[in-house]
Amino acid sequence: MANYDLTPRIAPHLDRHLVFPLLEFLQERQLYPDEDILKAKIELLNNTNMVDYAMDIHKSLYHTEDVPQEMVERRAEVVARLKSLEEGAAPLITFLQNPNAVQELRADKQYNLQMLSDRYLLETKNGRRG
Repeated sequence: MANYDLTPRIAPHLDRHLVFPLLEFLQERQLYPDEDILKAKIELLNNTNMVDYAMDIHKSLYHTEDVPQEMVERRAEVVARLKSLEEGAAPLITFLQNPNAVQELRADKQYNLQMLSDRYLLETKNGRRG
């Protein structure tokens, strides 16, 4: 059956988020050894922020509680970036949780951007206020 599997041919052309369900399917069908599928999953997760999941797969694959130092370092980077993004988004989240403030939004995008910038010190995509 694995002779007819097109996953190796199409996977390089797909987004990694689409490949992951294919690997799950192949693992359920046991078309390939579990070790091969787990290695493919780790490789797929290498450049993502899903470090904890990659660490769990690594532990499962190698039957150990130890993970490579690079995974530990990558996790620290991901957590630091997450905290930084949460702090940056805090003013917008506060605004969106206030029903009275949300009612002030209008159909005019420019007005909304200016109002959010002025009142909540939010920055636009290009990093400038207003």
